[in-house]
Amino acid sequence: MKKRFVLFPFALGLVMLLAFACGGQQQAVLFESEDDLPGKRVVVQTGSVYDLEMTEREDIQLFRCNTATDCIASLVSGKVDVFKDDEVILSPADQRRQGIQLVVRGKESFPCGFAFRKEDVALVEQCNAFLAEIRASGLYQEIYDRWMKMDSAEQPHIPDDIPVYHEGIPIRVAASTSTAPLGYQVGVGQWEGFEIELLMRFAASVMRPLEIKPYDAAAGPAALQTGRTDIWFGCIFITEERQEQFLFSDPYYECHSAYFIKRENDSAGSGWEAFKRSFHKNLVEDNRWRFIVDGLWETLVLAFWSLVLGTVLAGVVCWMKLSRYKWLRKICKIYISLMHGLPMLVLLMVMFYVVLADTSLNATVIAIISFSMVFSAYVGEVFASAIESVGKGQTEAGIALGFTPVQTFIYVVLPQAVHRILPLYKAEAVSLFKNTSIVGYIAIQDLTRAGDVIRSRTFDAFFPLIVVSVIYFILAFLLGKGLDLLVKNKQS
Repeated sequence: MKKRFVLFPFALGLVMLLAFACGGQQQAVLFESEDDLPGKRVVVQTGSVYDLEMTEREDIQLFRCNTATDCIASLVSGKVDVFKDDEVILSPADQRRQGIQLVVRGKESFPCGFAFRKEDVALVEQCNAFLAEIRASGLYQEIYDRWMKMDSAEQPHIPDDIPVYHEGIPIRVAASTSTAPLGYQVGVGQWEGFEIELLMRFAASVMRPLEIKPYDAAAGPAALQTGRTDIWFGCIFITEERQEQFLFSDPYYECHSAYFIKRENDSAGSGWEAFKRSFHKNLVEDNRWRFIVDGLWETLVLAFWSLVLGTVLAGVVCWMKLSRYKWLRKICKIYISLMHGLPMLVLLMVMFYVVLADTSLNATVIAIISFSMVFSAYVGEVFASAIESVGKGQTEAGIALGFTPVQTFIYVVLPQAVHRILPLYKAEAVSLFKNTSIVGYIAIQDLTRAGDVIRSRTFDAFFPLIVVSVIYFILAFLLGKGLDLLVKNKQS
């Protein structure tokens, strides 16, 4: 086991070096107009307007990715030929950095606005009044020019003179964007971008705090509908279908579609130098390693408290399963069947968006509850099976020696059951730890989400994922080894 622990990170590092060594130039794609689209491999964001449009075409190979970051990464890596999305999905400076170019500007255009719940009419009116005011004063044009016309290598920043309020009811915002110039993270809880500045100035105009959390494009509407957020943004097109579900602010931008391709003769280089550049770009530049550290801490907190609470609940499940009351056993059976039948991700989203949507519990607490429930169902059965495997004669012998039933369980039955429990408990604990990687779906910035945030800024599809994989492997290994030592100590 020790050899495997040492060799695995080494093997991953070797794979990374080989991948960089194999990097090189790719043949340019001929694409000068929409007439060149047939026969091309085209990638779009899942569920976007462009997804619906391209699905009807039979003359292309259509690929779908959940985020713009993954779409761009697939284009950079050469897996697709063309990426269709909003023209503002990448700034000119980012296009040059990633070796991508906007070759064709689509004919379609869509008005973009901030989305609100149907009942938040007053907040929509306040937002529209704010937008009208900054247009009249010329401030809107200043903000627009700062972000939407930037062409330098240096990213602009939101001015420091915007008032920030900490008292009052916060405006909770769901961000379904992660690329410049619209909105992107530069640190945990720190945001930049065109739409971000508009929202910051709006919050200041109504003297309320602003809370921004990242949501996937599919999760943003759910967060808004269930009251988790007050505003959903991310270059959201104002369409008739969406207006049936939400209220929208007045349009603040008219967005055109665009086609992106990989720049001709672009090469990231190869070998050790390319590896060092990726290391610097993904971890050192802009102190991006902090995303990893903060995400790791969030993952450890989630895993620890889920194990603690899940183990306590497993004891309750075990007690119910072994109860002499039939109705308790029946409830336990239904609970276990439910936990076994629901995928972890589905349960997490149901708990967050439906069952506990109207509570004041934050996402981390809801995630801990959800993981604990699933863990308790599996481990509770393990507890019950281990206890039942201890012969009844052991209990009878303990009572014959003068122990009470409780003392007999603690001093006679339980020590024997623990030997059978710990190996299976270890497997479930490691599985729970790895399952925490899905919490990004409810806007928790764990270790996996940290890697996604870095990828959204660097568009490096490989390096951040490998870093996250190595960390998960090391932590899962250490957790397993710790429980193995506990098993050995109990057996000795």
